[in-house]
Amino acid sequence: MSEVSWVFWDEGVTSLRLTPRQREFLNRICDHFLKNKEPVHYTTVAKWMGVSKWTAYDMLKRLERNGYLSSRYSVNEKGLPGRSLLLFEPGAGLKKLLEQEDASLRREWQAWKGMLFQRFERLRSGSNGGECGSLIEELLAMLPEAKGPTASCACLIALFVAYLKTFNEQRMKMVRQMVAMISGPEQRLSLFSGTVAGIFSREMPGSGDGDAIATKEGFLAGMIDKFHQYLAGIDLKQHRLLAGFLDDLLQAVSC
Repeated sequence: MSEVSWVFWDEGVTSLRLTPRQREFLNRICDHFLKNKEPVHYTTVAKWMGVSKWTAYDMLKRLERNGYLSSRYSVNEKGLPGRSLLLFEPGAGLKKLLEQEDASLRREWQAWKGMLFQRFERLRSGSNGGECGSLIEELLAMLPEAKGPTASCACLIALFVAYLKTFNEQRMKMVRQMVAMISGPEQRLSLFSGTVAGIFSREMPGSGDGDAIATKEGFLAGMIDKFHQYLAGIDLKQHRLLAGFLDDLLQAVSC
């Protein structure tokens, strides 16, 4: 979940500015719900957050009172005797806030993605090394302008694809085929970066001296490391956006 102001206003609901700690709890629960589509018990949340079960319970009940979470009771698995379990999931208030956030993020994402695709327009009908070199410079200049980890990852994906275009089409085809084999967005992005790293290490283009090539290899290794750091800071929804962007970009440069 991306950084937002986290102020919720609605009729009959008191506004609440979430603290960083409250935001951490909601991020964790939302990420779990997106991946598993099921509510979670407060003792599980306590383990995730490294707090006592009572601290977790109090936090989740407070968030529930303000509309961000909802709770329900569920019997134990297989109908075994014992007390029912109190489970929490995203509530109406949080869902509405996320819908508002999503609309804003979609606008920002479409604008940023459009800018990246524009840089590749001249490669659709083939390219030469000079054009790829100019494209790489443009993408490097755009990277500091990226707002947030998702935009930064998209820019790095574009940068890696631009570097791949300096190789022959056979290498690009291999990358497309390998990425297409994986359905999970997180695994697809990891496989892409790993494949790119392997190609870069074996076949770094250029005819300069060894020190220059080693410097370039080190630079690209640093970019790949940054890519994984950014990936670690986004949720499943953003992974899906990036995996779709990767697929579209690979398709575009092959036309």
